[in-house]
Amino acid sequence: MQYDNFDVEIADGCATVRLTGPGAPDLGALCDEFTDLMLRLQEDRAARVILLTDGDHAFDLHRDLDGLAEARRGGGGFEHLAAGDEIARRIVTLVGECPKPVVAATRGEIRNLGLGFYAAADIRLAGESATFTAPDMAGGLVAGWGLTLTLPRLMGPGRALDFLWSHRTVAAAEAAALGLVDRVIPEDQWEQELLALTGRLSQIPQPAVHLTKLAVQQAPSLDMTSMLAMEWETQQQCWDSDETSEGLRALQEGRTPRLEASTGPDED
Repeated sequence: MQYDNFDVEIADGCATVRLTGPGAPDLGALCDEFTDLMLRLQEDRAARVILLTDGDHAFDLHRDLDGLAEARRGGGGFEHLAAGDEIARRIVTLVGECPKPVVAATRGEIRNLGLGFYAAADIRLAGESATFTAPDMAGGLVAGWGLTLTLPRLMGPGRALDFLWSHRTVAAAEAAALGLVDRVIPEDQWEQELLALTGRLSQIPQPAVHLTKLAVQQAPSLDMTSMLAMEWETQQQCWDSDETSEGLRALQEGRTPRLEASTGPDED
């Protein structure tokens, strides 16, 4: 797989996707490439976990504010902004609906629209040098990219509003304290910790991973009775899975399971 905006390497069950190309990429081209990439990785049995991480640059994506200002001044319609919002919807939805675990990891500057890309992942890791800045709302546009959902869930409503409205930059340690980052990794342990996490995720039977992701995503809208019923149904699906059978057998025998990346019903 060759892309202008991404470099992809698959090894030991992990598809490592690095952001490459220009520092301010064309969002339409980036979205088209990311759509193709994610659809391919969902079907690739060698990829059991997807790691989105820094390449030539970090998650640093921007709106064309100059172009939007000119369009608004010239009486242009909402379609000038809607195209960018459609890109955001496609990218964030691809990450959220991916049946495989998606991990975002950065040691760089997460800014503007790139924050929405980063925050959409299932697990968010940061090096000690990473910083985070929300899109600047001074132009009168909301942050977008799902941040009005993800940030309140991660930080709480008040902290999310402060972060969005103030446009201040927070370092990795504060981002972790706020809930934006799940874990801060020391620089000298970066590669080791990423390898340990992706290795662990690649050894969990895929049905359990996918169904747990769905349950956690739906948890805010469910009560305990509903969640227990959902767990009952998902446990049945796991029980019928060949991967779960192999996982249980491997635990019993004290060995590493021999798994394939199956994201749908077991094949004959």
